[in-house]
Amino acid sequence: MADNETTPEAPAQPAAEGSSASVKERIEKARGYVGERYQAVSDKVKSKYETASSATREKVADLKQRVEGIEVDDVVEQMRDYVRSNPGKALLISIGVGFVIGLLVRGTGDDD
Repeated sequence: MADNETTPEAPAQPAAEGSSASVKERIEKARGYVGERYQAVSDKVKSKYETASSATREKVADLKQRVEGIEVDDVVEQMRDYVRSNPGKALLISIGVGFVIGLLVRGTGDDD
């Protein structure tokens, strides 16, 4: 550890100008390496972002087309057909929805 010049305890040696050049070279190499690694990671993140962004845009466009294609009258007619073909299920579902809405509207009852 006596030869280690990077520790703060090491005294400055004016006669060792060659070793300070070596340290500068190592710092420059490290700076170059860090720059290269940063660029590689940056490129990879950009690529992943572009892929995810493109996929999201496609999904949103598809969903928009599907929503625009839905007619409210068609949905109402489908609901009527379902209620006519499954009156028991429709009644139980409406009772359950009414019960949940009643619980939400009523609150906790701790208004005293």
